[in-house]
Amino acid sequence: MSIDTQPFGKLPSGETVHLFTLRNQKGLSATITNYGGIIVSLNVPDRDGNYADVILGKDTLEAYLAGHPHFACITGRVAGRIAEARFEIDGQPYRLVANNNGNCLHGGLRGFDKILWQACIVQQDGVEKLRLSTTDPDGSNGFPGNVDVTVTYALLEDNTLEITYLASSDKTTPLNLTNHAYINLGGHDSGDVLQHSVQIFSDSVATVDQNATLLGRRDAVVSGYNDFRQPIVLKDLDTLDAGNADIHYFLPDGITTNPKPAATVIDTQSGRKLEVFTTEPGVQFYAGLALSEGGPEVGKGGAIYPPVHGLCLETQDYANSINHPDMGNAVLKAGDTYTSTTLFKFSTE
Repeated sequence: MSIDTQPFGKLPSGETVHLFTLRNQKGLSATITNYGGIIVSLNVPDRDGNYADVILGKDTLEAYLAGHPHFACITGRVAGRIAEARFEIDGQPYRLVANNNGNCLHGGLRGFDKILWQACIVQQDGVEKLRLSTTDPDGSNGFPGNVDVTVTYALLEDNTLEITYLASSDKTTPLNLTNHAYINLGGHDSGDVLQHSVQIFSDSVATVDQNATLLGRRDAVVSGYNDFRQPIVLKDLDTLDAGNADIHYFLPDGITTNPKPAATVIDTQSGRKLEVFTTEPGVQFYAGLALSEGGPEVGKGGAIYPPVHGLCLETQDYANSINHPDMGNAVLKAGDTYTSTTLFKFSTE
């Protein structure tokens, strides 16, 4: 199926931003903008064939420019937190932009979510795909190295949204890329996600302090709290907090060549099912605990998104690997190539 292109507005710089709508022959559609690589909408059917947009977001470019909680955007250079916004490479100290309780969160003040990506449409394996690319300059947000990044989106005929990442750098630098999609399988405006059943294929989590700073420790999951190895409906948990609904889960096989199962989510009301596969060694599960924290978060169609009205499954490595190399490998060495693939596969039951 061909990819449709239309204008989405202009940046203050005068640059034109576009929307790209991907479709497959089964009726699924995904609309993505090259501003931040944001997935603006993703329409999938329920068990009765009724379509709904399952991605939280905004209606207009102006609304995204006004600020949002990383709705469905490319997140980097480093998704997650680098503790104390500092690190060393070969004895050279680096100070990053500290934008979250003294830590550097999601790449700093102007991460990959806030840039205009170059866009082109490519044919690959018989599928038309949207390819976004950028060069993040040496010193951006305090990070070393000129980093060339390519992110490719495709909507496959098995109802999978495929996201592939490719990057290289002329200096060794922390790198940890993901898409920060907030998903509500009932529809973005359908209410909370407490009726969602969640399964995460992990037996351990990353320990954090009260500011969600990664401490370089790995703990076993706790039954009845943050153990999602068997499906759990979120409303059946006694509490949702940073220890079970804003935390990094380690996947048992680590980095893999082919995408492996990371998580499965089912909306028990609509029957929509999401299976997440990734080559990454972990996934951050976030249940939107801070949505509307600074005031009502107004989304598409005027919908208000209170806390727990969307959930994220951010496939990634251990964000603070640069300071705790025994916990992960979110570091791109000069001359090496970073590759990663994540699949969001939709079905019903």
